[in-house]
Amino acid sequence: MKADRHEVVVIGGGIAGLAAAAALAERDVVLFEAADRVGGRVLCEAAGDYWLNLGAHILGKTESPMARLAAETGAELLPIRGHMAAVWANGRLVRHGKVESYPFRLKLPLAARLSLIRTGLRLRAANKRSSRHIQDPIHGDRSFTGPYPSVAGDGALDARSFADVLGPMHPDVEALLRTGCNRLSGEPEAMSGHFGSLIVGGLWSSGIRSAHSVRGGMGAITDALAARLGNRIVTGAPALGLEQDGAGVRLRLTRDGAEETILADHAVIATPAPVARHIVADLPADKAAALDHVAYGPYVVMAAVTTETTPMPYDDLYAVAVAGRTITMIFNGANALRDPSGSAPRAPGGALTAYTGADKARALAGRSDDEIRALFIEEINEVLPETKGLIGETRIQRWEHGYPYWRPGRLDIQDALARPFGRIHFAGDYVEYPSTDPAARSGQMAARAILSALDGDPT
Repeated sequence: MKADRHEVVVIGGGIAGLAAAAALAERDVVLFEAADRVGGRVLCEAAGDYWLNLGAHILGKTESPMARLAAETGAELLPIRGHMAAVWANGRLVRHGKVESYPFRLKLPLAARLSLIRTGLRLRAANKRSSRHIQDPIHGDRSFTGPYPSVAGDGALDARSFADVLGPMHPDVEALLRTGCNRLSGEPEAMSGHFGSLIVGGLWSSGIRSAHSVRGGMGAITDALAARLGNRIVTGAPALGLEQDGAGVRLRLTRDGAEETILADHAVIATPAPVARHIVADLPADKAAALDHVAYGPYVVMAAVTTETTPMPYDDLYAVAVAGRTITMIFNGANALRDPSGSAPRAPGGALTAYTGADKARALAGRSDDEIRALFIEEINEVLPETKGLIGETRIQRWEHGYPYWRPGRLDIQDALARPFGRIHFAGDYVEYPSTDPAARSGQMAARAILSALDGDPT
């Protein structure tokens, strides 16, 4: 049987694959996704006037790749006005004010306060070193002129673990910093010192600036991209193998229970790194080693509808870091819909998301969804007592490949990790600093390189 042939095949229907396919929409492109839906770790569900975020949920500046995709697809951006660096520890919620004041406001013994000040100074110095290379690696807008992403960083810090960079600290302080690492699905002992200093240090020193939500959730963007591509998206079609095939590529996949072969001039593989490593055949040794180096931590997420009928004390909060409990973060997704001036009536109800990552998420692997639901509700009630009796419908989501935190030595493999392998281009949140913006950008860069090749441009 003759195999179908296309100009481009895209493997993976997360934001990187969708961005690549959308940028190639004027050409003969087809996207194959193993799951029965596209969007990847962008996952949300409608809940009346609100939405339940079970995956990526926040955008950065209005000039960022994701914000531009939102504009192109007609998705409505909502500025997040709520406080993004609130912290709960030892029964006390600290909000607003400068982070420098937290050692004096958190419920900590004197030894822990002194330890937090010392650790904070070390973290600030390390963050300053890392930030010389890039100010906002997650939500900033960067333009690369080369054929694939380049990433700058502090090599000396990157060679060490984040735990080593921070040094010894009081157990209460360690719980606070571990929460920041777990937010990124990693543990400080396994995380690059450069990555931890840049990302965790940035989150704890200033929070996220110029942040936006999307009305209806970020799925509004991925759904619109999928609608634009129409029948060029094939779901339920897991890839079995991808290899160079003379002047093109050969993709083996399963569809409707039968194995098929698809031929194409070029390919974009936009799956998590371990999946790409398994699918792509005959990789150069340094490329294979680079993909093997990428580590993903897991997440367990619960999104919940709340049923309040009056304003709540946490209406002005967007993010709360939780120390010393199973959950590590609580996000108030309804915050973007609140009027901070108080001049408009506050609509009833709301939506919260709680999650945990890294070793705490792994510890939940044997627990049922009902057990996780009960545990998360108990801890949300502890952190936000006003929610008692008001948590209604919930959804549980487990992400095995939650987030690709950087391990020590990550900068050393950047070139091998990001560069194409012949006619196969790599895209995803592991290609540079991990988040939806870099993932989308990596897909767009792959598309740009392929378009140049298809148009006969040797550059």
